Amino acid sequence: MVVVAKIGLLGEKGKVRTAAGIFGVHSGDDNWHTVEGPVTEGAGRVRYDDERSLLEIQRPGISLSIHFRPELEHTTFELNGHLYEIGTMDFGDITIKEGNLRVVRGHGTISGVRILEVAPELESVERELAFGLALRSAALDKDLWDEDHPLWTRSVLR
Repeated sequence: MVVVAKIGLLGEKGKVRTAAGIFGVHSGDDNWHTVEGPVTEGAGRVRYDDERSLLEIQRPGISLSIHFRPELEHTTFELNGHLYEIGTMDFGDITIKEGNLRVVRGHGTISGVRILEVAPELESVERELAFGLALRSAALDKDLWDEDHPLWTRSVLR
């Protein structure tokens, strides 16, 4: 199952494409992004806080927080009694494993992420997870840009 998430210009609005269709993403004043879904599932919400490296996902009956650790530490999260580990995204690859089993595989794109595989146990949050990982990917790119161009960032962009 392929899931494509695009954050849109400046992260203000975007879209997520799944086998079920294309769904809009709308930003709120509180830094939450509403990810639309099929009528039978409804919408979810996503927020990524770059300062705290924290991704939050909310769907009816699900509340998930993923605190990303530095690259040499393990980033884990629990959902429905399963423990998952997210590999580093620093090089553009996206991998989530449950033990030794890969449950999500994908990569970053210029405008978001492309998830190439999603295990059935994570399909309930696939849209929100993809969009949240796209927000994280964009934040990592911005952070790397800021590190490489400190004078430009300080004087022109702020």
